[in-house]
Amino acid sequence: MTLWRPDPALIRRPAYQSLADQFARAIHDGRLANGARLPTHRRLADELELSVQTVSRAYEELIRRGLVSGEIGRGSFVQTQRREPEPPY
Repeated sequence: MTLWRPDPALIRRPAYQSLADQFARAIHDGRLANGARLPTHRRLADELELSVQTVSRAYEELIRRGLVSGEIGRGSFVQTQRREPEPPY
């Protein structure tokens, strides 16, 4: 279980970008360790009173930055070490 949570007071527009930036800072600062499981989209949206779409966009941004990996059915996890792309065969 991840103990760190974003500060809702710091979320500005666009909210997904602010949320992604807060997660990125927590990852870079070591407050979220490699392999830490992030809250589900719905749970975090409920806690922060945001839409699930906003949280999903933030997680997608973190995946794009290479900071988080998402696994359908398992969740989203901090990924501080970039994975090499799999060969196309």
